[in-house]
Amino acid sequence: MAAMLTRLVIVALVAGLTTAAHAPVRAPRVEHMTVPDGGIQPQAAIDARGTIHLIYYKGAPAGGDLYYVRRGAADTAFSTPLRVNSESSSAIAAGAVRGGRLALGRNGWVHVAWNASHPVEHNGESITPMWYTRLAPGSRAFEPQRAIGTHVTSLDGGGTVAADATGRVYVVWHAMGAEPGEMHRPIYVASSRDDGGQFAADQIFASEGGACGCCGVRALVDAAGRLQVLYRSAGGGIHRDATWMTIGAQGAHPSVRLQPWELPACPMTTFALAESRDALVGAWMIERQIFTATLNPATRTASAPSPMDGTAPRDHPAIAINREGVRLFAWIEGANRSRDGSVAWEMRNASGTPIASERAAGTVPPLTLLAPIALPDGTFWLIF
Repeated sequence: MAAMLTRLVIVALVAGLTTAAHAPVRAPRVEHMTVPDGGIQPQAAIDARGTIHLIYYKGAPAGGDLYYVRRGAADTAFSTPLRVNSESSSAIAAGAVRGGRLALGRNGWVHVAWNASHPVEHNGESITPMWYTRLAPGSRAFEPQRAIGTHVTSLDGGGTVAADATGRVYVVWHAMGAEPGEMHRPIYVASSRDDGGQFAADQIFASEGGACGCCGVRALVDAAGRLQVLYRSAGGGIHRDATWMTIGAQGAHPSVRLQPWELPACPMTTFALAESRDALVGAWMIERQIFTATLNPATRTASAPSPMDGTAPRDHPAIAINREGVRLFAWIEGANRSRDGSVAWEMRNASGTPIASERAAGTVPPLTLLAPIALPDGTFWLIF
């Protein structure tokens, strides 16, 4: 496992950035790590004890398996992998948008959700469900996977999972609504209040413009207990706008358009969303460029979209934010379904000013994703 550490990047001096005393500030270091066992599509989270939890995919793109490993703050390697899905080959990697998503909940519960790789018989009908499972604190095996939700007709774009420290768990996806067509696709949310033991009937949150049929969604529960969702709309079949929805105790607020994009096709993209001490930070792709904005959940307003430096074709952003509010944005350049891509990243301070970056940071296979993590000491791991 020691060979997993493929590279250590130390960014020394940050030009032009000063503290209140006008002393130079150094950017945190970024360690590049490889996914265990040759897996792809890593998704990672870190808990309050500094333990890193990681899931990844192995198998054919149309049907494979998810695996879980962890690494404590004092460990020198990841744990022995546990298979997440109880039904073999029931996960999917196609398009890089439909794979496993990970969330950490109350008292060490680990929650995973993913799109099904093929239809199954459920309650007397054939459906392609959102799958969900969980790992109990201290357990050595995930529970048998469960089909979540009843509104899963034309499920295509990748769903996600979010959880908080009070025991609430949310599985979020989009599928066909009362009328056919992307512009009518609602966001669906199935929620649990007992750490994923039971889920209530899925709720429907319709928004102007629907949801882009084959794009993913990203969600988290913020510090105030609100469910925050980023997704791509599909108004008129051409308005592929980056869109933000907030769902609170009284239901969903009107969605906020973060950035417009006219495209008469589905771009098959993913979103990133993270929380700092005082705001949310989102990232997405528009016209093959990665943009970010700071989101204020209280006022439901967002800063103007800010592009990453450079012009290479890009997709699949990911974000980690450290204890000082420094933001690491990572993405993949030049990849498609059959061609390898290149890893790139840019670091910005808490005010959004770029302080460091790297291009050609590593080569990744088709259909994969990136997983940045902020460690308790303020440094970063970038897993790919």
